Amino acid sequence: MKSLYNISDKSYSSKIILLGEYSVIHGGEILATPINQYSARWKKNKPTSNLTKSLQPILEYLRYTNNTKVDLKAFAQAIGNGMYLHSNIPSGYGLGSSGAITAAIYDLFVLDEKKASDTSLLKEDLLGIESYFHGVSSGIDPLVIYLNQSIHIDEDVIHILEDNIDLSHYFLIDTGISRKTSPFVKQYIDRAQDESYLSSIDRYKKMCSAAIAAQMNDNQASLCAAISDISHWQYEYLDFAILDDYRDLWKDTLDRDNLSIKLCGAGGGGFLLGYAEDVDRAITEYNKYKLIRL
Repeated sequence: MKSLYNISDKSYSSKIILLGEYSVIHGGEILATPINQYSARWKKNKPTSNLTKSLQPILEYLRYTNNTKVDLKAFAQAIGNGMYLHSNIPSGYGLGSSGAITAAIYDLFVLDEKKASDTSLLKEDLLGIESYFHGVSSGIDPLVIYLNQSIHIDEDVIHILEDNIDLSHYFLIDTGISRKTSPFVKQYIDRAQDESYLSSIDRYKKMCSAAIAAQMNDNQASLCAAISDISHWQYEYLDFAILDDYRDLWKDTLDRDNLSIKLCGAGGGGFLLGYAEDVDRAITEYNKYKLIRL
């Protein structure tokens, strides 16, 4: 276990699902990567502060579920000494705010000899903590954040990329609205009961696979075209996840060959994810919206 007094030197970056949101539910590929604009780190405050107290329910949950990985005694002692997680990761934005807390707890309070070396087992360990927040979770968020590396998942096989994804052509659009994931996922699953909708998902999965292949092969022309296809599909089939205030912006980009918008996670608020050949131009052109360079 790392020293409680040196841990503040380390931060836990947020993450985004770059490609594959929703399609992963039906076995599609997914590409996720850490981003450094938002992060969490351990700090110390008064033991009575609300920031410190916010960790207590997690500790109680881990006790209740008899988690044998986390050193619960050390975790309780740290809370008693005023340790807390300082984070600027917005909650309900699809950036893994709970995943960062999960990764930070695992990193600090699981003994090195108990940490899983196998990636799949590591994901299961992290799930044991993150289930406090979501009940059922994919474990992707804390895995990306803990490893601080881009990952590609295909047919349930996790591939850790040697180099993190180049995000120089991507940007975020802040809708200013926090949301919960589950209502939108439920709508998607309900719609997928329809055969024609399910058939369209098969096409969407192929679009995501094409975009992931282009991204990993650094083929910008193919990537631009593939993300445009994804944008068109999401505008038509995931309309329930697009805020009304952003539909005109989204529609405006559909006929452009150098700029596209897609969901960042579940949608319904949080961030949208943009792709542009020239991000500076996009930020200038759409300055009425809050665009954030990655």
